[in-house]
Amino acid sequence: MVIFVLGTAAGFTPGNTAVSNTIAEPEPLLVSAAPERCPDAHLAVLHYRHRYIYHRARRDVETERPVGRDPRSCPDARRLARVWLRRAARQLVVTSRWIAWFGLRDFQNRPGSHAWEHAVREVQRPYLQTYGWLMSCSATEGGHGRWVPNSDGGSPGGWMQFKPGTFWRMFFAARTDVTGRGFRVPESAASWYSPLGQALAGAWAATNGATHEWSGSGC
Repeated sequence: MVIFVLGTAAGFTPGNTAVSNTIAEPEPLLVSAAPERCPDAHLAVLHYRHRYIYHRARRDVETERPVGRDPRSCPDARRLARVWLRRAARQLVVTSRWIAWFGLRDFQNRPGSHAWEHAVREVQRPYLQTYGWLMSCSATEGGHGRWVPNSDGGSPGGWMQFKPGTFWRMFFAARTDVTGRGFRVPESAASWYSPLGQALAGAWAATNGATHEWSGSGC
């Protein structure tokens, strides 16, 4: 006779014919979430900081470095981008107004452009109350239209009939004066043929008691 010996199985004990169906659950794996990435927000912060510095530099205003702090997170980057956007926009407004006042403009002398009258009005910002004298004197010198040489063939020319040496002496004096007070003179004005250049030189003369240089009846 063959006898079979049954070993004790898990969940089976003598006298208990039921096998347990309970299986231990594995421990959950803790996976950390990937950090949020927001390159556009970081780039926006850098961009608007740069525009803020740029608009101040256009007025020759220095900006201390470093400018602001770096973002600490994506929400912080988005918030800082909005902050620097507002700051840059404000500097743009201030600079635009500053240029509108301190940035002197030259004008191309073309038929019907009224370049001389525009230039005379332009120099009223640094040299107040010179409009009447400049327009009156030029009316009896070179006129209000195009640039013309002296009618007798001499060296003077232009709206104020400046001699070259006189023009350069007065223009350099005027440019030194007005730039020292914050005004910007475009490079094109440094020309005997420039409406703004002759207007600046003439306005400087009128302001500094040098009108005796002219002999026209309107001067």
